[in-house]
Amino acid sequence: MTDSSPENANAAFENPSAGPAPKESAFFRWWGNIELSLAALFLLTMFIGVLWQVLGRYVHELNWPGAGEIARYSLTGITFILVGYLIGKNGQITVAVIDNIAKGRAQVVVKAVAALLLAVICALLVWEAWAMFQSGFSRTTTVLQVPLAYVFALPLVGLVSGTVRAVIKIFHAKYDEADSLTLEEAEA
Repeated sequence: MTDSSPENANAAFENPSAGPAPKESAFFRWWGNIELSLAALFLLTMFIGVLWQVLGRYVHELNWPGAGEIARYSLTGITFILVGYLIGKNGQITVAVIDNIAKGRAQVVVKAVAALLLAVICALLVWEAWAMFQSGFSRTTTVLQVPLAYVFALPLVGLVSGTVRAVIKIFHAKYDEADSLTLEEAEA
């Protein structure tokens, strides 16, 4: 039998949290591992491209303009492929002050509205990334002559992932989720 006293009703209103968030599904863990693996590959490629550029300055036989292009597009790949992963892991920048001020249902509403705005922004960016992807087959990169559609596929995939994960966060707003990195951990 449940206690429906006014004290318990106020406690439920003050802290509507449903406890810890449910465990991430196997598909999203798998997808997150793919995103991290691609980001690591892009990081390695960027490192090799920059290293090649540096060596090319001192050993002129190794000078190749494609190394700089590879490094630039690898940075683009890292940036966009991790959008969904960071949204799913609470790795995006948040304003913790609002979380500390808003308590109870207000905090749930703030988290849900923030996730809704994030989903809308990601969806609009997906729309633009799709338009860029479609028009990218008619243009190529300067040095390597790779169709730009392949480069534009990276933001498209990352932002679709971000949109899906932001929509999931709307429905998980009632759960307690710790930030991936707190200020105290960053300063340590």
